[in-house]
This record gives sequence, C-alpha cells and structure tokens, in this order.
Amino acid sequence: MTGQAKKTAVLHCTDPLAPSGYRARRAVRIAQSLKEAGIDVIFLSGHPFPGAEEAGFRTETISGRNALIKAVERLRPDVLLRDDRRSDPAEAAVLRGLVPAVIHFDDDGGGSSEADLVFQTLYREQRGESPENVVTGPAGFIADPSLLRHRRAGTKKNPPGSLPHIVVTHGPEDPGDLSRRTLRHLTQLQIPLKVTVLLGEAYAHPADALQMMALSRKNVTVKQAPYDYGEELAAADIVICSSGHIPYDVAFLSIPCIVLAQNEDELAHAFPSEDNGFLPLGLGRKVKQSMLLNAVMEFLLHEPRRKRAVSRQAALGVEDGIGAVSEAVLYYLEYPPRRPADR
Repeated sequence: MTGQAKKTAVLHCTDPLAPSGYRARRAVRIAQSLKEAGIDVIFLSGHPFPGAEEAGFRTETISGRNALIKAVERLRPDVLLRDDRRSDPAEAAVLRGLVPAVIHFDDDGGGSSEADLVFQTLYREQRGESPENVVTGPAGFIADPSLLRHRRAGTKKNPPGSLPHIVVTHGPEDPGDLSRRTLRHLTQLQIPLKVTVLLGEAYAHPADALQMMALSRKNVTVKQAPYDYGEELAAADIVICSSGHIPYDVAFLSIPCIVLAQNEDELAHAFPSEDNGFLPLGLGRKVKQSMLLNAVMEFLLHEPRRKRAVSRQAALGVEDGIGAVSEAVLYYLEYPPRRPADR
C-alpha cells in the first residue's frame, strides 16, 4: 500500500472485561498485526478496553441506540472487524452500506449474512452447505502467545507417571463455577494425583472454597491470574476445560482433554468432539461425579485411548492463524468489495 493514504480498521469487540479472555486477546493480536502492516486501528466497545489501551491503541467507549452505526459514520473506516457474538441483521445491513469491507468473528447472529467474511471457530454441527462467506473451524483460530513455544507438546509426552497431573481451566469468568465443581469431584479420586486449577482474573465467585479444598489435599494448587497460561497447560497429562475456545488451545498443544459445557450454547459447539480427540461430558452442572472420575481414569489406565486422543488432536492441524487472518483483512483493504456512494 506504499504511496497510498493510510487506511483505517475499526475493531468492535464486546468482550473486553477479561483481558485474558480469548476474544479480547484475539482482537489485540489482530490489531498488532495490522499496525505492523501500516494500518491505523481504532477499538470500539461498550466497556473500557484495558488490553487495547495498554497495547497503545486508540479506544472509544460507545453506548446507546445505534452507537456503532454513529461511530462508523463518523470514523469512516476502510474495514470493520466485528466480534459481537450475535449481530443484528438490520444493523449489519446499515453498516454494510457504510463500510467497504466487513469481517465478523464467531457471530451467531443473523447479521453474519451481511458480512463479507466470517471466521466461525465456535461452529455447530453443519446441516447442509456452509454459506460462502463463512470460514468454519481452526483456520480463524489465533493462539495465545504463551502457547506458541509449546506447540504439539502432548505428542512428546510419556504416559502419565506415578503422579498424573490434571489441569482444570474454565475460562476467565467461569460463570457456572465449574472450577469448584470439578475440583470437588477430583478430590474424591482415591489415587495419587496432582491437580492445578487455573482461575482467570474475572473469576466470578469467591475463591475461598477452592482454596480450602486445595489445603485439604496434598498436591492440589489453585492459581489466580496472572500466570504463564501456556506453561501451565503444557504441563498437564489431562486438561479439564469448558467448551468455548479453550479446546482450540488444547488441540494446539495436543493433550487429552475432558470437556464440560458452561451452558446450552457451549453444549452446541461441535469442535470438541470425540472424533477430534476430546471427551465431551455435556453440561458441567449436570455431570455426575462418577462420570467425571470414570473419564479421568479412562485416560490414565488406557494408553491406547490416550494416544488416540493425542493423535486425533494433532491431526486437526490447529495452528496459530494470525497470519492467515491478517492476510485476509489486508486483502479486503486492498480489494474492497464495495465503494460506498459517499466516498
């Protein structure tokens, strides 16, 4: 883009409250990559976005009816990147008329049909052909930088030794308090076991009960952010996690994984399946102690089962997609699908 006017990307993210959350981390990494390519990036959000501000990006907090439309009319970006969970079709249609290119991330709303491109990592079971503007699966996954040096760590691991290590991680907020439920069940397993529970900085529950359980049993540790996420995850023989984006982190490392869904939405996510090397147990709040402990023992006692999980995850080829995603954004900046009439 040498010799041309500097182009602008607006990134609208509705999930910035937990900087360690996947959506917030993804947004900042995309912005950093675009900045390196000479693109101005402006963050819009309904809440303060400390991660973007700390990274040196211009941020604006917007609120009220049609706030995004009004901000886009004022800023006149060359591309709009939306991470809104559920976009509104009417709003999306207006925005499409204002911006030369629109890209959505993990959008379950009706407005996704108005986007030029959608990266859908949190996909559901397909019924019929996927829309032409949707890229489904790992292609849009962007890894946490702390994971990069541990790529495929699970393929190099020996079978669990005399003190198997289980890492429990249910995201930065853990709305269903599956961390406490999981640890309570694990403490009933009558074998030597090392357990590390990772709590995010937005953990929505008192940590006292978890800390008391940790004190009551040897080799149980509860860690609250900040910590080295990649180092902690890569040290596991088994990971127990929620069914959002964390299974992608696990697949990047290729480690046997038991998945508990936080809610009905997560229950519908198709990526963490048995075919992909995971052991999904359904809604975490309904999982019985016997089910969880049997799943743990299945990985610990049956080496072929453990190896199969690792090989299936590794075969998925989950990589850090920052290059592919950034290349797609830059392509739409260079060759925009539209030229709005007011430009």
